[in-house]
Amino acid sequence: MDKAEILDVLKRNEGELRRRGVRHAALFGSAAKASAAPSSDIDILLDIDATFPMDVFAYAGVVGFVRDLFPAPVDVANRQALKPHLRAEVERDALYAF
Repeated sequence: MDKAEILDVLKRNEGELRRRGVRHAALFGSAAKASAAPSSDIDILLDIDATFPMDVFAYAGVVGFVRDLFPAPVDVANRQALKPHLRAEVERDALYAF
């Protein structure tokens, strides 16, 4: 999948993701930079609403939902959980679907 297709999938599922507490979803990593190999995974950044009641089970459900959207392996990162030095790099490359 190319970056436009990945972003389209996220955008089409915006309603469900927002119902699950996601404020923003973005693509980052090699797919965002158009340097992905056929065997590359898809890196998705989620910004979770801090006011949403998110426990570990709800978060696992969000991650599972996102992974099920794509035919390739998916790594999901929580923006709030990123270390500061990684956050800057991830946000620099991020392409937001919403």
